[in-house]
Amino acid sequence: MALRREIIDKFAVLLAAPVLVLSLVQCANKEVKRELSLNVEKKGVSFARELAAQSPFKKVEMSWREASELMKKRNPRYLQAILDKEESQIKKGLVNNVTYEVRKSLTNSVQSTLDPGEIAKVMKNPVATFPKQLESITDLKNISHSLTQSEWGRISQSVRADAALRREMVKLHVLFCQSENLEKAERELEILIELLNPEGPTELNKTMSLELAEVQMVLKKERNRWLDEVRNFFNAEYYDVQFSGYERKLSFYREVIDPEFSDWKRWRTLENSHRLATELQKQHGDDRPVLPGIGHITQNLVVIDQRGSLSQHSTLNEGMAKEVRQMLKGWRNLKSVQQKIAYSEVSFPNIVILRPLGVADLKRVTILYQLKKREIEQLKTFWIIDEQCWDT
Repeated sequence: MALRREIIDKFAVLLAAPVLVLSLVQCANKEVKRELSLNVEKKGVSFARELAAQSPFKKVEMSWREASELMKKRNPRYLQAILDKEESQIKKGLVNNVTYEVRKSLTNSVQSTLDPGEIAKVMKNPVATFPKQLESITDLKNISHSLTQSEWGRISQSVRADAALRREMVKLHVLFCQSENLEKAERELEILIELLNPEGPTELNKTMSLELAEVQMVLKKERNRWLDEVRNFFNAEYYDVQFSGYERKLSFYREVIDPEFSDWKRWRTLENSHRLATELQKQHGDDRPVLPGIGHITQNLVVIDQRGSLSQHSTLNEGMAKEVRQMLKGWRNLKSVQQKIAYSEVSFPNIVILRPLGVADLKRVTILYQLKKREIEQLKTFWIIDEQCWDT
């Protein structure tokens, strides 16, 4: 009877097992589907938020303040520069932690040098062991060297980050200036059309109509090019963008005759600091502490004298001379463009009083636009390196 009951129980278990397995599988499937659904929803919400942020179906209006804040989130180069700057500040704390450097060096230098067992080994076999002790002493000398070397590296990283931040900020200034330049050209074209024929452009003669179409095509192409630059700058596919509230404008130097290039604190503080820090770090690395007695050998071999000669003719000095010439050449080009702008600018709508309007007036709109665009391109260099732009 007991055997029969056991057989029945086992048979029942066998019958229930597929049901149990099926139930477990169904639960697992439900859990997987639920997890998948949650992940899809999470990704979907993130994608929807990103799509909304890029506003692909409506015009985005941005003030200077909004754009300068948005670039901190959407401009990858600006964001990376912020992270590099923060990292250099963290490194500053590590570099200043002399205790950490000393402890690291003590591990394999002083502890072994002062250990009685190590001293006994030196006494027994000084020829084989003494060089190791000298090496330990050199490790102690390396503490100050490694600290200084790390500090030069940190300073170099910090300056690179500052330069990158400024370059991106200058790009934003350029975008705002080009926006104003475009809008002014478009407004002047509208005024010209109104002055030429109040009835509308369809009533113009063939020559004027062709020129008007050409000017409109140029300005439209320039606006599309500018819009692509805005999209790339903010890493977003905006449908259209309108800038406003451009408050913190940088100097155009139009009234500046003598830019005082000889004031190096004004022009070279940031741009050349990275190259200088890199050069000094390299020279400091060449002066790495060595075992006692090696300095005498190198002096006899005139190694130090050769190194000093190389430093005087380094690429740093050559680069500086090249940069100075390039800056002077850029300044001449800037002043030349500004003179052409001053010659081409004519106040509106007083032009109608002076003479009848013609094809030349339509051409002048695009000529003046292109001159001002070239002026802004020349100004970029000086905006980046001129500290006065950023102190006021």
